[in-house]
Amino acid sequence: MLDLSLRQRHYLERATTYGLVATMTVVLMIPMIWGVLSTVRPSRELFSWPPKIIPSSLTLENYQLLFETTNFAQYFVNSLITAVLAMVFTLAIATPAAYAVTRYEFHGRKYVTNLSTIIYMFPLVLLGLPLFVIFSRFSLTNSRVGLALTHTAFALPFALMLLRVFFNDISPEIVESARLVGASRLTIIRKIILPLSLPGIVATVIFVMALSWKEYFFALLMMNDNGLYTLPIGIANLVNIATTNWGLILAGVMIMSLPPMILIFFLYDYLLEGFSVSTL
Repeated sequence: MLDLSLRQRHYLERATTYGLVATMTVVLMIPMIWGVLSTVRPSRELFSWPPKIIPSSLTLENYQLLFETTNFAQYFVNSLITAVLAMVFTLAIATPAAYAVTRYEFHGRKYVTNLSTIIYMFPLVLLGLPLFVIFSRFSLTNSRVGLALTHTAFALPFALMLLRVFFNDISPEIVESARLVGASRLTIIRKIILPLSLPGIVATVIFVMALSWKEYFFALLMMNDNGLYTLPIGIANLVNIATTNWGLILAGVMIMSLPPMILIFFLYDYLLEGFSVSTL
């Protein structure tokens, strides 16, 4: 048996750890790399056998056809507007609600957040049908605002829970000190509570926008106008039983994946801090 010194064991452990991380990263990236390459390879090579990892030639035909033969640009705009509206609605409701639950005493305060999360225990169809009936009466079907409100209803419980954790983590002494020097309640919220809760707010923004961006069921239920379809519905409609251009679909999926990836890339530190605090 080899008798390794402490330093040698340390280097061996680090090499093993880095090797495992690198291997897992490569394995997890294979589907993404394969998907990206499939969007720029000729269609005849998509199902060739044996499969070719590197395309014989690069082409942007799939992306060109995607924008020329479909309403993909409109689907993208619809998804973006809906996600932004859902984020605004959720923050507008969840922020004051979480602050009230955290800072004010009232009967049943401890159970508000816990009871609101019960919504995630039900199948979406049980939530979608009542919402569809209600929104039909207010002419909110076939509407980006109406779809954003359904996403808000589904995202609100988690947003309330996440923001409540951050507001609760702020020391009451800080708030009391500001109140003693004459700061108003609105000033305290604007200059103390919100800045200290920024990671939680950013994490909430990412969660709501990602949920709205990829949501399929409510969009399918609420929208029947092709001009108002969001990306999940629009891409799903590209699938044809007889002939399906998978290169076209993969190109749409790749473009659809970019905004969440970019958002998480630039806001990763806030997201990590937000979810790490929420699990304490």
